[in-house]
Amino acid sequence: MRLLLRLLGLPAVLLSLLARAQTAPPVLTPQPLTSDPSRAYVPALSGGATQRTAALALPFFEDFTLPRDGQPSPLRWQPATTTYPNGGLNELHYAGGGAYVSNRLASEPLTRGTATLDGLRANGRPYTPGSASLYSATDTLTSQPIDLSSYSAAANLYLSYAWQAGSLVGAPVATSSGAPVFLTLEFLDNVGRWNTIWTYNAEGKTTRFRQQIFPISQASYFHANFRFRFRASGNQASSRDAFGVDYVYLNNNRAANDTIFQDIATSRGLSSPLQSYTAMPTWQYAASSASPLNPTMTTTVNNLLPSGNPTPISWQGTVRELTSGGFGPATWVSGNQPLLAGARQVAISGDARTAALPATGIPGRYRYALALQTNETNPLTLPNDTTYRDLELTDYYAFDDGTAESFLTLPAVSTGPFTYYAYPITAAKADQVKSIRLAPIFNNIPLAQGGENFQNRSVTVAVWADNNGQPANTPLATQAVVIPNPLPTTGQVFFEVSFANPVSVSGRFYIGYGQASGGQFLPYGFDLNNGSTAPVLFYNNQGTWSKPTLSTPGTIMMRAVMTNNLVLATQAQQSISTQFSLYPNPSPRGTAVVVSGPAFRRAAVLDVLGRPVWQQPAAEAGRPTLQLPASLAAGVYLVQLTLPDGSVATRRLAVE
Repeated sequence: MRLLLRLLGLPAVLLSLLARAQTAPPVLTPQPLTSDPSRAYVPALSGGATQRTAALALPFFEDFTLPRDGQPSPLRWQPATTTYPNGGLNELHYAGGGAYVSNRLASEPLTRGTATLDGLRANGRPYTPGSASLYSATDTLTSQPIDLSSYSAAANLYLSYAWQAGSLVGAPVATSSGAPVFLTLEFLDNVGRWNTIWTYNAEGKTTRFRQQIFPISQASYFHANFRFRFRASGNQASSRDAFGVDYVYLNNNRAANDTIFQDIATSRGLSSPLQSYTAMPTWQYAASSASPLNPTMTTTVNNLLPSGNPTPISWQGTVRELTSGGFGPATWVSGNQPLLAGARQVAISGDARTAALPATGIPGRYRYALALQTNETNPLTLPNDTTYRDLELTDYYAFDDGTAESFLTLPAVSTGPFTYYAYPITAAKADQVKSIRLAPIFNNIPLAQGGENFQNRSVTVAVWADNNGQPANTPLATQAVVIPNPLPTTGQVFFEVSFANPVSVSGRFYIGYGQASGGQFLPYGFDLNNGSTAPVLFYNNQGTWSKPTLSTPGTIMMRAVMTNNLVLATQAQQSISTQFSLYPNPSPRGTAVVVSGPAFRRAAVLDVLGRPVWQQPAAEAGRPTLQLPASLAAGVYLVQLTLPDGSVATRRLAVE
């Protein structure tokens, strides 16, 4: 039981909060993910790169700059699989997989992008969802075959890499006989045996990235099918026991001390282009009296050379519109400075207000990029000199980036009224809240082990007016709903809860969600990468609002969808609309969208302001396959379906 509490932290934390609920604001501790649907949402690179027929040649270099999110590049790494190793030496059937490439989990990485190995598969599901206390083999990162048949010990082949124990979520637990938690490196020899080269046994702490280097000198490794792999072990039901891998380099003519690299690189993504949000309604942006853009949008850079003279670098940041291409590129920052050898996480900031976005009220997606000029000539390291972030101005407010690194649970209470979390939003003009989007995290662990037993989950969303800097005692409106487990679409992150009638708001107002007393668990996604936009969190217990302390800074993934005071569908129309679904959704530009549901007479696509941007041709009227034009810009739309009786159904469609 102590091991279980150590892993999930839920029962211990909840009991502690219950004991203190009447005396002081609680201290809230985000927990490691028990599932991560955003991993399944972003696939590996597509096309011919997914099928490799020839072994790789040297050099082998990987700093995980590409892909930005998803499975490791199939150019260099074997694809994921639904199985995992058991630690044996003869596992030729196992292709390796589960590692996740992103810039969202590592702490102070060497370059933008790392590979994370933890207890979640490539599809974001845990290896063993039925047990919260099982420790065994988890992710593996296996190289594609590398042809070393023409080399010998005289070639001085070395493999180097950087590794980290832990992630932004926290440290892996210390390894023990009952909880094997480790990261190991293995080489494949010419008779099919995986040989252990190096192992780090977790010590219950997070480390910085450390360099390792090992020779490839045994004759048994000089064959045409050589491979190496990183293999992790830890808890199989969560992301707690995580390890990071970065900057993998295999080549000849190296030495045992060859861990010095002439590389200056971006190491984190850009902070939000908005000062208070990560996304906002385009009409609210246009109505703002002061620019909502961020005066200190920031990224960080590293100089991997440990010694020597400072290196002069320069940089330029640009922004351009991705939807219609009607704006930019415009420069929001430029500068230069000498970067000291060994410098880590040096901030580069600029004023996003320098390149004011058009305040037209038209939805748009904007890409903010920053590129370094370092005078480097190595083509392998040039991609890590750039970083970018997209900003969406459509119909909703957000404080998060759409991905959860952790989750946060409402403290369970046994008696009394609803408990709530709430966030403040300040509208530039009067508006209406149509719905609230939440990111539920289903752990699918039995009740006896602290889970929700594979059950659906009820939630109540609410909107409050302001009362002297905190939510009013009584909500303006509430809406209860049951969230299906699992969510309807594979890889779905957000579940949208619509109010029976849009809720009118102005100035400062609050959105939130709550649960009835009785001890239900309500875990929702918690974003650890956007602290600059995290609002003040309010907690209501026994009818009293307080400001809890978060042990780890971050923001609950909770978004308010607004209407711009447009007349929306009635409750009866909403009921009709739920009979229809769209696939794929989100949909790549130029992809046909299939409508599932009852017969309809005609289809049209509207933008978020209600303006038609496409109508189904008369010759195709009523066909369930919508041949949307490739010219339809990326963004959020409404598909409007006219039914045989003249009524109208609408469904939301995201075009990428």
